[in-house]
Amino acid sequence: SGRAVEASTLQQERLQAIAEKRKRQTEIENKRRQLEDDRRQLQHLKSKALRERWLLEGAPASGSEEDEAMKKQMQEDELKTKELEETIQRVGPTLCLCPPRRQWWGELLAGDGPGSSGHISSLSPAEKKVSSSPMKAMEGTDMLKAAMYSVEITVEKDRVTGETKVLSSTTLLPQTHCPQGVKVYEDELKVVHAVSAEDGALQNGAHPLSSSEVDELLHKADEATLSEATGRETPSKAGKEPGSAPASQKATPRRVVT
Repeated sequence: SGRAVEASTLQQERLQAIAEKRKRQTEIENKRRQLEDDRRQLQHLKSKALRERWLLEGAPASGSEEDEAMKKQMQEDELKTKELEETIQRVGPTLCLCPPRRQWWGELLAGDGPGSSGHISSLSPAEKKVSSSPMKAMEGTDMLKAAMYSVEITVEKDRVTGETKVLSSTTLLPQTHCPQGVKVYEDELKVVHAVSAEDGALQNGAHPLSSSEVDELLHKADEATLSEATGRETPSKAGKEPGSAPASQKATPRRVVT
């Protein structure tokens, strides 16, 4: 159907955007490492220059070839020092200005304009779902702004370690209604609600999420999306191994709460 084709297209666009983000992050990390190398080399050159200057000042003026060679080396080191300082001054600020992950995600969801929302739906005490929905009221108006698509993420939280694991991440067509539930996070780009996958009611209450918690969840969702696309994950094996969680703690079929 047309909606299936549209959903598939949105999934491919999201995969491409995630891959591009990962590429940018790799480039930034490489630049950071190079910048650290440049700073270490700069410090070495400065220490070397001080030592050579001290040796020249303490030695009698002889005009020997050795002295001339040392002076030439000092000039070359001074030139390289200047180049390194200029590089560090140029590259350093650009790395600081690189957009954080949350900003990148917001750009992806924003579509034609700012504003998209999301909700977290609780599957069981051990599991949660995240889905970004397409609507958010424009400030000061009754208008709603549509997002490009919705993303549903099923996650499982380890009760012992507290670690959250993303089980799946699915790109869906935008919903037509705002999600139900208790709001646990909101910024200029998204709203997060905690709801139940069964009836919209909370089972164990809800606590507000910090921006870093939302960022980490979205980052894990990106990684899960890439893993699913390349077939690295095998969901069919989940829950079949000895010692797996009880059925009440296993993922239920995904359902978008509207």
